[in-house]
Amino acid sequence: MDASLSQPRSVPMRQLQQQQQDELVAAPAYIRQPSAANGTGTFPAAVEVPGADGKGTGTHVPVQQEQLSPSRKEAAAARHIKAHLSRPAVSRSLLHHLAKGFGVQLQGDVVTNEVSTAKYTVLTFVPVNLFEQFLRVANLYFLLMAILQLIPGLSPTSWFTTVAPLVFVLAVNAIKEGYDDVHRHRNDNQVNNRKVILLSQQGDVDQQQEVTWKDVVAGDLLKVRADEEVPADLLLLSSPDPDNLCYVETANLDGETNLKIKYCWSMFTAGREAQHFQDLAQDWTIGYEAPNEKLYVFDGYAESAKVGKQPLDINNLLLRGSVLRKTEWVIGVALNVGKDSKIVRNMTKAPRKVTQLERNMNVLVFVQFTALVVFCAVLAGLDQWWAARHSAPSWWYLQSQNVYPELPPGVAAFFISFLRFLILLSNMIPISLYVSLEVVKVFQCTLLLNSDRQMYHRDTDTPFVCRTTTLNEELGQVQYVLSDKTGTLTQNVMGFVWASVGGVLYGQHASEDKRLAGMPANTPHSIALDDGVQKALFFRQDKSDKNRQPQPALLDFLTNLAVCNTVVPSVNPDGSLLYQASSPDEEALVQGAAYLSHRLVSRTTEQVKVDIRGALHTYDILATLEFNSDRKRMSIIVRTPQDRLMLFCKGADSIILSRLAAGEPGVETVKQHLDEMAHAGYRTLLVAQRELSREEYEQWEADYSAAQVSMVDREGRMAAEQERIERGLHLAGATAVEDKLQDGVPECLQALAAAGVKVWVLTGDKVETAISIAYSCRLFTEDMGLVEFREAELAGAVGEDDQHPNVGVIQQVLAKKLAEVRQQNKLMQVVEGHTNCGIVIEGGALHYALHKACQDALMDLCKECRAVVCCRVTPKQKAEVTGMVKQKAQAITLGIGDGANDVGMIRSAHIGVGISGREGRAAVLASDFSFAQFRYLSRLLLLHGRWSFLRNREVVLYSFYKNWAYVMVYVYLQFVAGFSAVPIFTTLMISSFNMIFTACPIVAYAVLEQDMHVKTVLANPASYAVTRTATRGGFFWLFFLWIVAGTWHSLPVYFLPWYTLTTPDRNGLAQDLSGVGTAVFIALTFAVAFKLCLRTHSWNWITHLVYWLSLALLFPFVYVVSILWPSTSISGVADMAGTGAWLFTNPVFWLTTLVGAPAIALLPDIAVMLFRRYLRPDLVTLLQEAEVLEAVADLATHRRLTHGAGGFLNANNLEAMHQQRRGSDSANDDSPAAQLARSSRGAGRGAAAPAAAGVGSAGGAVPSLEMGALAMTADAQRHISKG
Repeated sequence: MDASLSQPRSVPMRQLQQQQQDELVAAPAYIRQPSAANGTGTFPAAVEVPGADGKGTGTHVPVQQEQLSPSRKEAAAARHIKAHLSRPAVSRSLLHHLAKGFGVQLQGDVVTNEVSTAKYTVLTFVPVNLFEQFLRVANLYFLLMAILQLIPGLSPTSWFTTVAPLVFVLAVNAIKEGYDDVHRHRNDNQVNNRKVILLSQQGDVDQQQEVTWKDVVAGDLLKVRADEEVPADLLLLSSPDPDNLCYVETANLDGETNLKIKYCWSMFTAGREAQHFQDLAQDWTIGYEAPNEKLYVFDGYAESAKVGKQPLDINNLLLRGSVLRKTEWVIGVALNVGKDSKIVRNMTKAPRKVTQLERNMNVLVFVQFTALVVFCAVLAGLDQWWAARHSAPSWWYLQSQNVYPELPPGVAAFFISFLRFLILLSNMIPISLYVSLEVVKVFQCTLLLNSDRQMYHRDTDTPFVCRTTTLNEELGQVQYVLSDKTGTLTQNVMGFVWASVGGVLYGQHASEDKRLAGMPANTPHSIALDDGVQKALFFRQDKSDKNRQPQPALLDFLTNLAVCNTVVPSVNPDGSLLYQASSPDEEALVQGAAYLSHRLVSRTTEQVKVDIRGALHTYDILATLEFNSDRKRMSIIVRTPQDRLMLFCKGADSIILSRLAAGEPGVETVKQHLDEMAHAGYRTLLVAQRELSREEYEQWEADYSAAQVSMVDREGRMAAEQERIERGLHLAGATAVEDKLQDGVPECLQALAAAGVKVWVLTGDKVETAISIAYSCRLFTEDMGLVEFREAELAGAVGEDDQHPNVGVIQQVLAKKLAEVRQQNKLMQVVEGHTNCGIVIEGGALHYALHKACQDALMDLCKECRAVVCCRVTPKQKAEVTGMVKQKAQAITLGIGDGANDVGMIRSAHIGVGISGREGRAAVLASDFSFAQFRYLSRLLLLHGRWSFLRNREVVLYSFYKNWAYVMVYVYLQFVAGFSAVPIFTTLMISSFNMIFTACPIVAYAVLEQDMHVKTVLANPASYAVTRTATRGGFFWLFFLWIVAGTWHSLPVYFLPWYTLTTPDRNGLAQDLSGVGTAVFIALTFAVAFKLCLRTHSWNWITHLVYWLSLALLFPFVYVVSILWPSTSISGVADMAGTGAWLFTNPVFWLTTLVGAPAIALLPDIAVMLFRRYLRPDLVTLLQEAEVLEAVADLATHRRLTHGAGGFLNANNLEAMHQQRRGSDSANDDSPAAQLARSSRGAGRGAAAPAAAGVGSAGGAVPSLEMGALAMTADAQRHISKG
């Protein structure tokens, strides 16, 4: 036997011979860490020459970068450290703490492990928060108004009228930001002050002392104990495991709860105390990549003059945040600390997504500001005209004093008057709008969305989570849903069901009757229940089988599955094996092979042990070529018990087929079997292998080892060597893994389709598999036409390179496909403007069609289809497709997925939704909303999205409306006040109108309003069109109608009190300006409040309390203010002295202010409402009437049943009858008061009722479009739309 193969070795942990590489010259010693001050992420061009102690405390010699060779620059750009047994001093000076208060790290400070996720510090909170708030144009505008009001003699109103509301708005936002940041600081302090054991030496004495995480620096030797989190990115040196490995859980990093194996670097595996690592500190330099966010990649090496270079990779690295499991302790050296650690580098702030409503609101602010400028200019001009007209000597008492601010008519006087009107009418832009909208969105997320028990998944204890509060209304306008398949539409619970081996397809005749001993009932791995495979393995013998042995091809196939994987077996307390796998597919294949007597028993860095039919076989691992999304395959090189060198490989069919040996037999049969598997909707893999000669392996191993320690294009060189060895393979067979649909997916997709939402599925599966799943989930239906767009059709599009394809050919093929879709629609006699065709696009074809010059044609093709399925797509293509839909269709998109490969799609979409599944939490962490099951999507969009859009749009329009009516009253007064910019309201009234009396009702409306019952909304997905089809033009038209209404409402609330209360009474007394202004203020407040009442459909005790209490507070407010003078000197109080008593004892006030003015103002609104309800009803109106008729029918039934007993229908009986008729549903089906009473998550999760039949069973999904009396027929809906 060759001596080089006498001991089992594994790449990359095996010891390598010293290799001289010209492209890389390591730095002669420790290159210092970069300071935060340079901000470049590179390192100072200075090399530290070791001192006499060998610990890097010598002098620094500058290095000129331009004098370095390219390979030398590469080395200088990487990070180099030396472990130390005595710690460097950590700066904690006063200057350090002062700099830290401003979030700055001083140059020269040792980089520590302290991490801060907080946004502010004590010193930066006020300036930074104010700066961010004044980035909002509205806040900046009101700041300007406040400054103008502080100019003496300029403002017609007190500075308090603007400063008080502005301070209130800024304070509310600051308190919210500060509250959130305090929690961040608390969490940071908790993490930074955790303890970890530091190994050090004091003289010759070994010490193990506890230090805080924040004091850890690079080069520290740390000891982590079982169930503790790793404090920094550590190079694993030692563990008590005999195989020199440890188990870690990475749920904090990627959400995966399965354990992963990490391997010790081979040189110091016996180390237990600090003295055992003296050679490491003195002789070894560790070089590695610059800090980055790649969790699954690490390039590094360790080098000493005696041994040379040894490769280090991600398997040797313990990442910060991972938890040590099933291992007593580990020792490692800290590499990346603090902000340089990979988990912290991944803590990037998601880009802020702005909703269409917010964009429209910004336009309205500009429009209102323009109107304000026009109003002020006109009124200032009229003021100059009035002053000039009354400048005659006979008007001596009106003459100006010709000094500021009373100037004679002219340009200066016009400018002064313009500014005075600008201040007076500044409330035309509602200052409370932004803070009101923020408060509303927070309430909607916490009280409604997060507390909806119908979107809580009891099996996994996963609630719905709003990860942002800015996109609520955007949920109501989604037009395209772009979805992953595996784990999103499917359960991601894999079952090994079929296998093609030796020309035979096994698994089609599985039966529970064939269950073998030790197999659980209802196992998803039905391959083990197949009679054919049991006979082939000699499990079941007929009389004719006495001399027959198990088929060798099947044995080799199962051995390949048991060995070629990264599954980690662990032993349960009951002695059974539990397989920990990063991929559900791998777990399924290994578990299925175990049921067929090929049981994986243990896996270490050096060996794999497999129990084959009762005999333990040991395979020595020589190299592991891991799977990634680019390779789409995995290989392992082992030495078998028979001393053969074997390469086992499995991967995607297209990848493996291209790497088979020429003339490989049985390929066509396997391809036929692959087609059958795909048509059944199964996920497929090919399994292959080949035997290696010792000479071939040794040559390859030397080249691959050199590639592993290269710091220049390491990944590219390793990929080339992997490609070289994975050639000439022999086909062992094919596997089929079933991934069942999640519950409620077909019903959810049906509801979305009925709502007019187009669903695109983007998957990496084969075309046939994706088509089968699309039919299973009813994305495609039997009556639909189907068009396929394959890569082979674009053979002529290949150009010089991928960046320059033949665009003309691509566009011709796309035009041909568009004609094919239209022809199919024509043959099916589809109404013009509609479609009943689906399209399937292969990833290769999509690669060319996504060329910028072809995206318009591709989008036109997809728009002509009802559903789109893209197969064999990469994560990058998912993001590109999403971006194309956003840009070309100009539509609101929603991306939904469950895995890290979906992150790009989720972030690219307007709305990102993450599924909490088995693929980790990467998708959830990148999302805006998250939940456990796809079926909840219909409830999120059709119910909560629709309601949020309607509510929040009403908040914006109502805020502009009431302020417009408020400002118009000022304008009317100027015509009787000589355009003098005199205010009609006192200071306290001006300040309280938006902040107190009209703020709370609209917030209550936005949280509690329901235009229809939950059941009615979900039973009629077509009602989603009300919000889905809302356009910017339609929004501005509604704004115009609201402004017209505000103008009309301002007329009676001003003129009726003015001309009734200013008329002298029988004693010749008339009310002054403050008294009439108070009456107008009360009339205006009542009118806008009653307007909101007319818009409210859902009344409950909370609504009544907020609405009427806001109005009732007006009267004690007026009365108290009118009796304060002369005890207080608040601005405006003296003017109102005695006003309350005079008004409240005057019958004319009650008749005109509370009855006449609001009635006249709202009469047109009532007329329009009745006209639309009875003469031009829309779908929503008819559904509301159907609800009323249902309630009346319930009342009549109850009275008929209780007539003899004289019973009456009370609220409890009526609710019970509604529940009996409709079936129970979520907390949101009850009154909003009940929702708020149950809003705590604990109550919602602990008392989650089981889903009832019908809509509730799917968590909001629609089981069918025929849902009882409230479900409108398609004909009725078309009739309404035509009307």
